[in-house]
Amino acid sequence: MSGAASDPTLLERRRLFPGPGALVHVNRPLHEGDVPLHRHDFVEIAVVVEGRALHRTIGGLEPVARGDALVLPPGRWHAYERCRGLHLANCCFAAELLVRELAWTGEDPRLAGMLSSASEATIRCRLPAAGLEAAVAACEALRALQGQDDPAHRPGILGNLLLVFAALVPHAPQLPARPALPPGVVAAITAMDAELARPWSLAELARRAGCGRAHLVRSFHRATGLPPGAWLARRRGQRAAVLLLTTDRPVAEIGKSVGWDDPNYFARRFRALYGQPPRRYREQLPCPPILDGELDAWIQW
Repeated sequence: MSGAASDPTLLERRRLFPGPGALVHVNRPLHEGDVPLHRHDFVEIAVVVEGRALHRTIGGLEPVARGDALVLPPGRWHAYERCRGLHLANCCFAAELLVRELAWTGEDPRLAGMLSSASEATIRCRLPAAGLEAAVAACEALRALQGQDDPAHRPGILGNLLLVFAALVPHAPQLPARPALPPGVVAAITAMDAELARPWSLAELARRAGCGRAHLVRSFHRATGLPPGAWLARRRGQRAAVLLLTTDRPVAEIGKSVGWDDPNYFARRFRALYGQPPRRYREQLPCPPILDGELDAWIQW
């Protein structure tokens, strides 16, 4: 996949959100059957109003039903399978709100944990009846303001978005706080992410980070919970999982593209991360990723 412009599995804010200044979009789809694997360049909060389904992420399957709410940061792959009357209230908003008007949310442990794009897992909240009612009411209020580019409507949009957060936060998991990433760690992560297949050495990463090897390992582990080598293996596995589910490239070629040239070694490392070999992992998807012409069939604008 060569980028957002040529990636038919990416739902882009510019297409989904109406109006040049729109920051929030709400839709109320009703799904039956399977919804293909896709990702977004915006934050999505999906509230299950009625029905049930299996929610697939790169990590596997999890059942969802009335009262469940899922928080998906930008870039997270997901799909719904075996939907039975799955009625959703999808609240989608631009990620830049979290570093502009709502930057203070990063200082609140529960909000930061729920909304952080650094979270590896999709955040799931189980809402009681009152919480579900409050979340849906706030989504409907946002829907009524949809497409309003007049700055006079911005307080109402932000206020109702905060009411969606307020309905979820008491039921969100308490995630461990992590310190902000030091510049050296950011440099090492950026370098590895840009060239996953490169045989990175600790000495090279330390040079990129502008510090000694021991210091890099300590600061990297403190900031991410993993040493650099384990972080790289996990990211390689994540990239391979996406390619397995969204392309028909040969398994060995995918392994090589992420830095695991030996197919047997690739299979062992992938099994350690996902509990099954790459070929079996690929076979689990019941429907292909979305194609551009299929969007309108299930987004239900």
